[in-house]
Amino acid sequence: MRTSFAFLAATAAFASLFAMPAHAGFVNKTHTQNAATSCTLSIPSIDTKARPKATGFRNEGTTNVFVICGFDLDSTDPGYNNIELRLASFDGAAHTFNCTAMSRYADEQAGQYLTKSVTTAANGVAAPFTVDDTDPETYDLYPWGQSITCTLPPGVAILTLWSNHDDEDSVP
Repeated sequence: MRTSFAFLAATAAFASLFAMPAHAGFVNKTHTQNAATSCTLSIPSIDTKARPKATGFRNEGTTNVFVICGFDLDSTDPGYNNIELRLASFDGAAHTFNCTAMSRYADEQAGQYLTKSVTTAANGVAAPFTVDDTDPETYDLYPWGQSITCTLPPGVAILTLWSNHDDEDSVP
């Protein structure tokens, strides 16, 4: 019985794949969510003109409304994390208003809050409300408790929710 050297070499190469150690690393992931499905009125009302549209969550009314947007983060990695709302004016006027991010480590923990001012340009170019993980003593981006509430003025839309984070990847 003759054994082919090519067959033995191929078998040895295939077997060596199973003996290779796995190397873990971090992969930077970006996740975008549609504001029309991720945001809702914080105080529901039947007489508001703020609602989800194909172009995001828009306030087409004449008064400010409170809108809350939830984030789906899938990383527990302590590395780089960032979340952002992208907002724009659709009425040709500039608007300045506040948004507040809330993060909670677990159900029994008190939440952390971070309020920032946002200014949308009159030309409709998207303005960001950004929260990053640079100072965990002030605000920490925990993956199971993220939301941002904005006092959304008339003529402003929340276009997208965006997150960027490092995630452990065990695939070599």
